[in-house]
Amino acid sequence: MNASGSALLFAAGAATRLAGLRERWAKACVPVAGTTPLRFLLPRLRASGYAPLWLNLHHQAGQVRAQALELAPASALRFLAEPELLGTGGTLLEVASLQGALPRLAVNVKIFTDFDFAALDSAAPGTCVVHPASPISEFGGFECGADGLIRGLAGRTGAARGAAVFTGICVPHPAWLAALAAARAARPREPLCWIRDGMLPALAQGVPHRALAHPGAWCEVSTPERLARAAQALTRPALSDRAADGSDRAAR
Repeated sequence: MNASGSALLFAAGAATRLAGLRERWAKACVPVAGTTPLRFLLPRLRASGYAPLWLNLHHQAGQVRAQALELAPASALRFLAEPELLGTGGTLLEVASLQGALPRLAVNVKIFTDFDFAALDSAAPGTCVVHPASPISEFGGFECGADGLIRGLAGRTGAARGAAVFTGICVPHPAWLAALAAARAARPREPLCWIRDGMLPALAQGVPHRALAHPGAWCEVSTPERLARAAQALTRPALSDRAADGSDRAAR
């Protein structure tokens, strides 16, 4: 199945919660059970038909760029250098300006999952992939109604009924652009958040956003503890097979 449009891979994070590991690695390139988040995700996105693939660069920028170029030809990639971090919302706004439209898909390059990215090919703008099995108290996420619509952020304490962890995978909504532009005008030198400065203002205006629940595997590597859990998860066939071939073929 081919996806219609580009994908943005958020790869510029400062990796501060990885402690000493950040001195050697970008979060997107940290070794995990013989692979890295970038090596895991980028081939799968290419196999699902997303093109071009945008990557923003900041911490360990040269490392991220070099690894991406090992995984895909330069013609398939677009790099956005950020001397100062723009934040996820600021990066979305800049990419939309450069290519004349929002990317079809946005994903944070700190995760491992058996989610089939091609499943978002026909998803409505504003669709966010959630993982109900992960603890809201640890990751945070969204409050979702029985109709599958997102109501807002879910608190980490006393999780609301229907709350689910946000995986960092979404189909951005064009309604975010006006909100992000307004936030940028009000705070020209601050990083912007794609959720707080883009999605939540659109929700407040009544723009529908849908949660797509993923019942399979998902883990992320923001801390050494989570990295260790991800390494364990990658020994399981459902994820290790995908690490080897970079696609969703084993899930189809």
